[in-house]
Amino acid sequence: MVPKRLLLRIHRWSGLAAAILILLQAATGATLVFRTGFAELVDPAGMVRRSAGAAPFGQVVEAARTRYPGFGIERVAFPQSPHGVYLVHLQNAAGASRYVSVDPGRAEVLRAGGVWSFPGEAALQVHYRLMTGRLGLVVVMLTGISLLTMAVTGLSYWWPKPGRWRRSLVVDGRLPSRVMLRQVHRSVGVFAAASALFSASTGLVVAGEFLLTPGPLAASASDPTAGDMDAALATARAAYPGRGVRDVRMPAPGTFNVFFWAPEKSPHAVHAVRMDLPAGRIVGVAPAERDRSLWMVLLPIHSGDTFGGLGSAVILLGGLGLVFLATTGPLMWWQARRRQ
Repeated sequence: MVPKRLLLRIHRWSGLAAAILILLQAATGATLVFRTGFAELVDPAGMVRRSAGAAPFGQVVEAARTRYPGFGIERVAFPQSPHGVYLVHLQNAAGASRYVSVDPGRAEVLRAGGVWSFPGEAALQVHYRLMTGRLGLVVVMLTGISLLTMAVTGLSYWWPKPGRWRRSLVVDGRLPSRVMLRQVHRSVGVFAAASALFSASTGLVVAGEFLLTPGPLAASASDPTAGDMDAALATARAAYPGRGVRDVRMPAPGTFNVFFWAPEKSPHAVHAVRMDLPAGRIVGVAPAERDRSLWMVLLPIHSGDTFGGLGSAVILLGGLGLVFLATTGPLMWWQARRRQ
């Protein structure tokens, strides 16, 4: 049996070493639970449509390309709510990124700029890889390991004897503030530990799979997009009629990949249709049921989407709990050092 003093030391130093990163992961993860609603709430001017109707998809793409000449289209995310907009991600040959939100009704550019111009996308990139590519993924995985270590050692250190469960969670308002803070930290930690174990373990697997998957090449800005995109999109839709489109990706000239939601497999699963854009024909179909990627199953579990609104609420509360713990933990350590 591991001595409690050693458990406390491991818990404390794991937390101090990763406090800032855990705070970032927890805060961004909490906002991403309701990502679409969050983006529309904090940036209505850029992320809420202003007109009715539906402009041709080709006009949407052209509006984004006109705003940033020399950049190629990497991805076009489709509106995911009645008030949503298209979000176009562009890249140049050097790998620099720009984002453009486009009104679905008039194909009018609503906002354009770098990733920090779009809070929802910035939160996703920070949570996913800390804005630093594969190195960021490695750091995110190390943060997950630290979080798992803290959850296990914290629960082991706290675990009460039979008959003392209720007393072990009491916060005594008559005690000095520093002692009360320690008690609140302990009690919040007990309830947040389950969410931390759940989120960290699923996040580690998803991040590990992404780390081992080859990354996309930079878009080729020198070759213009050639072909009838509206006809290509219509042809792709015929393969999965009635399905919503998650996004369209154009990783190379003449390539036009359409991803359709496949909720029958999981909330984040997609069917993929690969088009030859100049020829306007389908060259490949990848149904979601044939995809063995772990992320399709684990990512919606990680975000709580698999369990509906209740799951999302639990993940949100867990994230807020981790924000509190990542703040109060270093504060308690600083108070103890100051007293010494």
